[in-house]
Amino acid sequence: MHKESFAIFDQVYINHKAHHLNTKSDYSIVNNDPKYICFEVFSVDGIIQMLIVFSINTAVFYMLFYPTISLSVISFTIMAMLAINIVVWNTYHAHVHGFDTSIICNPPGLKIDMSNPISQWYIQNHQTHHAKKNTNYNIVFPCADFIFGTYSD
Repeated sequence: MHKESFAIFDQVYINHKAHHLNTKSDYSIVNNDPKYICFEVFSVDGIIQMLIVFSINTAVFYMLFYPTISLSVISFTIMAMLAINIVVWNTYHAHVHGFDTSIICNPPGLKIDMSNPISQWYIQNHQTHHAKKNTNYNIVFPCADFIFGTYSD
């Protein structure tokens, strides 16, 4: 999302770049526009993106682990990780940028305590992503930043 790559991902790169350009120093968004803050699960683009991500990941994990792990277990795991990704993105990301997550992004009835230590760490991690270039790319699965050496505190 921070570098142009394959043409199929051009729009993701453009949207993410626009998101950074519209983020003020206090992490709020210019004109309080929630565009690029939430992942719109039930939009046409959202469904297409989820199908692409699900298909690619399922195919990769199938090639790596089948027959040791069944296709149904691989598929369920990918779907669960995708759901976790969307929930974390639509809560913590929106909160960091000053939006009331009970009004936008959240599935109805989902309430996350933003004051607990884990939430506070996620929030700080994403603020660092905006404050320090080329760090803390992954708000959802931050262990990837530790693995790839892009974590900064």
